[in-house]
Amino acid sequence: MENKVPKAQNNTVSTRALERKLAREIASRKQAEQLLEQKSLELFQANQKLEVAVAQLERSSQQNMLKLEFQQHIDALLIYFGRAFLNHHLDDVLISNLVRRLTQTPLICSSYVKLNPKLNLELQKPHYGSSAIAKDVAETQWQDRVLHIRLMAKQEDIGILSIEVIETDYDLEFVQRSFQLVAALLAGAVNRQLIIDRNIESRKKAEQSEQSTRDFLAMINHELRTPLNGLLGSAELLSQTPLDAQQDVLLNNLSQSGQFLRVIINDLLDFSKINTGMFELIPNNFEMCSLINTLRSIFSPKAIEKSLEFCIDGDTSLPSLVNGDRERITQVLVNLIGNAIRFTDRGFVSVKFSWHNNILSFEVSDSGIGINASDFDKLFQPFTQADRSSKRNFEGTGLGLAICNQLLELMGGDIQFESEVNVGTRFYGHLPLHKAEQSAPSLAQITKQRTTELPKSTKILVVEDITVNQIIIKQMLIKIGITPDIMPSGIDALDAVKASHYDLILMDCRMPGMDGFETTSKIRQLGFTLPIVALTASTTAAERELCFESGMDDILTKPYTSTELSNVLSKWLLDE
Repeated sequence: MENKVPKAQNNTVSTRALERKLAREIASRKQAEQLLEQKSLELFQANQKLEVAVAQLERSSQQNMLKLEFQQHIDALLIYFGRAFLNHHLDDVLISNLVRRLTQTPLICSSYVKLNPKLNLELQKPHYGSSAIAKDVAETQWQDRVLHIRLMAKQEDIGILSIEVIETDYDLEFVQRSFQLVAALLAGAVNRQLIIDRNIESRKKAEQSEQSTRDFLAMINHELRTPLNGLLGSAELLSQTPLDAQQDVLLNNLSQSGQFLRVIINDLLDFSKINTGMFELIPNNFEMCSLINTLRSIFSPKAIEKSLEFCIDGDTSLPSLVNGDRERITQVLVNLIGNAIRFTDRGFVSVKFSWHNNILSFEVSDSGIGINASDFDKLFQPFTQADRSSKRNFEGTGLGLAICNQLLELMGGDIQFESEVNVGTRFYGHLPLHKAEQSAPSLAQITKQRTTELPKSTKILVVEDITVNQIIIKQMLIKIGITPDIMPSGIDALDAVKASHYDLILMDCRMPGMDGFETTSKIRQLGFTLPIVALTASTTAAERELCFESGMDDILTKPYTSTELSNVLSKWLLDE
């Protein structure tokens, strides 16, 4: 018999199943909602982290860009001012521009520079930039937002550079490194300017010293040669008067002593000029025969007095006219021949000249006392002699051979020697010279012209302030038929030129009041166009140039002889 469940019971079972199913769905939904809430939270947190990361990235990127911009600005500043400091004098404008550019740098709101006033940089401002951030610190350091950097050069404190940053969140170590480069650049510029200023000051002092030396040498030249002109001129004039035997001996002694003094003065002055770098060669055309005749006239009397065989030979290869500094060449040969005669008591002194490929070869030989081999090394040293004791037999400054060596080197030549004690000595050397064209009258022609009497109407003005020299030149001119007008000053000379006509003026260069250069210039301004010849004791090229610049036509160097004076007159007053 089939069991049948009651309908109410079935409904109850279905309801419970439905409730269980619903409960399960509710639980599942709650679980899903919890999971969704958890995932949403995780997503929110991740999004928050992402936003923070993005913000940090953006901030980092901005800082990096700002840092890059800052670095580029600093690099450009270093390049610009590196060049500016090299090419310009360090002054207020340059430093002010640097401070302005520093303040315009990213991250920076103000800057300040102060340099030590003891540096004497000739700056007008005591400081530059914002003094509000100024602070004297002993060493480089940060104080709040301000970086203070001590400027140092060769371990000396030369100033301070201060930089204020906008905020302190940036890489301050990086900022400091960058501005230390700027500080080093500024310190280097200051140090360079100090070196330049010291060099300029040293050069000014050197120039002042050189000018003082030039002035001193010119003064000494004048003070020594001017009285020497009176001494030698008087001796020459006396030699042309009747003298007894004793007077003739005394005059000969006077003349030889004067010539010896002339050599010493020349050597001392030239040695000073060479060692101060002020020596200048003055090349000109001269005749070899004239040089040889001059040497013969100087040394023949002394050789005869000592009973020496004296000869000067020039072979046929010698050109008649050469170009070189005749005065210096003569000085070298006078020293060599003078030494040979001085150190030779018997026998001979021989001088020989030859020419090959524009080289003048010379040789001075003697049969004198010779030189010890131990003295060879010091032979060309200044102020040195083989015997320097108070008992030595031979006088002299010990400058002669040193001057010879230096002069020959300056002229591109050389000198050597060989010697044997009690046998003799031979000095020989070579000197490059140029053969000159015969463009002017020869000395022989001039000498022949000199025998022609000058016109009776010839008028010469002599401007000379020293009485002895007035007497000397007046007597020399009278002997060749001219009685000159003598004026003791430049002012008197100007008055004389205004009042009279002169064919030639002999002008002393150094006179009190108005010197010869100013006097000549003023005479030229008066319209005087005839020759003006300088009478000068100076041998410097600078003074010779000054003579020509002032309007002079020629130079007669003191001490001068009657022959040299006659040559000048013949050159300018007689037709060629």
